[in-house]
Amino acid sequence: MSVRTLMRKIGFGCGLGALLIAGAAIGHAATQPDGLSFSPAPTLPAAAAPASPDFPDAALSRNDQDDLTILRLDGIITPGAERGFVDALHALPARRPLVIELSSPGGFTAAGYRMIDAVLAERQSGRPVATRVRDGESCESMCVGLYLAGYPRYAAPRAEFMVHAPRMAENGRMTMRSTQMMVDRLVSLGASPGWIRRVTAEGGFSGAHDHRETADRLSADGANIVTDLLR
Repeated sequence: MSVRTLMRKIGFGCGLGALLIAGAAIGHAATQPDGLSFSPAPTLPAAAAPASPDFPDAALSRNDQDDLTILRLDGIITPGAERGFVDALHALPARRPLVIELSSPGGFTAAGYRMIDAVLAERQSGRPVATRVRDGESCESMCVGLYLAGYPRYAAPRAEFMVHAPRMAENGRMTMRSTQMMVDRLVSLGASPGWIRRVTAEGGFSGAHDHRETADRLSADGANIVTDLLR
């Protein structure tokens, strides 16, 4: 089974009983600029937690440039990926600017929300943190929340983003409560309420289908998901 097929089965993530709501109080920080700029560079492997056979951990890599660090996450957001990600954040020198590069089909909500809160905490401590999705790559489901935790939020025009209703890994079920909690979290991180209403009206959070848009479309729609298109 491919990674993306696997993630379609679990939806926005699993472990919804462990949703992290406390971070919403500092979610507004994700809409404030940090004055960060960067240039692309190749990445070097960094240590990550061991993978599980059913849900392999996202690969993490770290590249230190002269004036910033690029931390790339590629794959499923799992508890193991969370541990490696948080460890990588804590290993950085204080206030060193960071770009988080994402290519992910989503994953577990409890792990993802802890990663979001870790990024927001880094920004509150004074570290500039931007996020980026490259051309030909996608940020889906739980990944969108993690992407929103940074500012500025860079993306290539044709990079793809996807949101949908969360489902439990165990049984594929969704609930109105868990969906509303997820939507509220996206808004607290900076997603435009108007865009959320439009996606909702189109059935994007109904569980019937996934809602996908490219970065240039999101920018044109005023979704406030992507703040800066890469040219």
